[in-house]
Amino acid sequence: MADSTVRAPAMSARMRAFEGLRTLKSAQGWLPALAVAIGVVLIASPFLATVARSLLVGEEASLTLGLGNFTGMFGDKRFWQALGMTAIMGTGATLLACIFGLGLAWIVARTDLPGRNWFDTLNVIPFFLSPFVGAVSWTYLAAPNVGLLNQLLAALGLPATMLNIYSVGGVIWVLALFYTPYVYLFIISPMRRMDPALEDAARAHGAGFWLTLRHVTAPLMLPALLSGALVVFVTSAGLFDVPLALASPHGIRTIPTTVFQVVQYPSDYGLASAIGVLVMTFTVLITLMQRSYLSRRSFATVTGKGYRPRTVQLGKWKIAAFALELLYIGGGVVLPMLALVFVALSPLWTGRPEPANFTLANFEFVLFKHDLAQRAMVNSLIVATLGASVGVCIGALQSYYLQRGASRLRTFMDAFLSLPIGIPGIILGLGFLILALRTPLYSTLWIILIAYIARFLPFATRGISAMLVSLSTDLEESARAGGATWLQTMRMIVLPLIWPAIVAAWLMLFVIFIRELGATILLYAQGTETISVAIVIMGERNFGYVAALAVLQALLLFAAFALFRLTRSSLLEN
Repeated sequence: MADSTVRAPAMSARMRAFEGLRTLKSAQGWLPALAVAIGVVLIASPFLATVARSLLVGEEASLTLGLGNFTGMFGDKRFWQALGMTAIMGTGATLLACIFGLGLAWIVARTDLPGRNWFDTLNVIPFFLSPFVGAVSWTYLAAPNVGLLNQLLAALGLPATMLNIYSVGGVIWVLALFYTPYVYLFIISPMRRMDPALEDAARAHGAGFWLTLRHVTAPLMLPALLSGALVVFVTSAGLFDVPLALASPHGIRTIPTTVFQVVQYPSDYGLASAIGVLVMTFTVLITLMQRSYLSRRSFATVTGKGYRPRTVQLGKWKIAAFALELLYIGGGVVLPMLALVFVALSPLWTGRPEPANFTLANFEFVLFKHDLAQRAMVNSLIVATLGASVGVCIGALQSYYLQRGASRLRTFMDAFLSLPIGIPGIILGLGFLILALRTPLYSTLWIILIAYIARFLPFATRGISAMLVSLSTDLEESARAGGATWLQTMRMIVLPLIWPAIVAAWLMLFVIFIRELGATILLYAQGTETISVAIVIMGERNFGYVAALAVLQALLLFAAFALFRLTRSSLLEN
């Protein structure tokens, strides 16, 4: 009897350990894999739907298989004109963004310019603002004859048409302003951690500052610069927002605006799908080419020694460095926001601010009386809050799979799950539109939510992976050895340690979802408008209402940006 009394608890403990191990293996095996499977479905479904629809020719009631959509696309001069304009705008924006990003990163990371910490924060603000709102703001600033800057030039005796934002150059300028932070963020970290011995060796052999910068520093930044340039090119060339505001009003076509026009009534989903397949194929190919190029070369810039790069004394060049910072921050943040505020406070915009007549009537109407604006703000908050929450949950599990999983498919999955970063929002939206037609999801907020998660999930996955990869597995192994299940280990060990990264990823998705237009413009219906869609619709009627709603959106994005910076500071301190 005594024997059995002693052995029963021992047997129970072994059974509990066995059950815990089985639960660990089960949850650890299928939960991250399920998240990856969801990501694969979200990417593959719109892609396959677009491919399938591109191969169906004829009227919707009598479709047949064929290549007619592709032959029609390649035989259409408008397509080639749009493709040429898209390439010019994407290339121009990429070059200008690389010049800005490289210069700003070098000033902040390597020079003695006063206020570098402030500039480090200010340089990334445009990333969190809406490019479409920025484009609208620049119409108030640089529209021929009536733009604020043009009127200022006219007062100085210069032509009032000197600046024309409704042009290819105007599109390139606005795109570069809002995509410079991509290049900046790619470059700033390796530039801060570069081994100074590489530059010292060049100077010891007689190379001057500019020669060292051109032949040593810049080439060593090449992988970061290429990565940033690739992201900027594929995203800016595929952006719908800025060309819609600045190019379309004057008949300048791009691929995204052409897709939008083709889908309007009478809709030609076959031609739109053929263009979408071409764009997605190009995106995948250019991504694979970049990975192949970087994998064959060595760009080691950080050694095991605790060195920091030498701070460059600017001397008389401080004025030039300040000028570059002020040019970028003024063009990307200060001037557009001032223009929006001036227009929003004006009862009737005449092209000139009149402080004596400023009023809050536009804000009052948008907040309390305008049904479309009210509905759009509610819809955006719902989609952004719910979408960011779901996206972070899936992204965290995908990150665990990519960093801790034992599958040999991790490398392939990492590349595959990153594909939506380069796919234009309007192309992905087209794929989901084709999927949702004749289903209950059509014309609902749910299809917009799904499209948002599919498009921007890689941002959450990458952000959390960067934190997870820095954590040693010792703590997890210790918890498991103590009998904790995988779910308990995640809840009590892993999640508290990566919590700042999760909050930062949530805020990033929230900001992106609030400002997104490209993935929404083909999916919304009456009742499911978002803030960006409402600005497009209202833009045809009243500048004051548009500016007021844009200011409210900007304030919301600024608040999220401030929280993001606080979270990022906490992440760096930990």
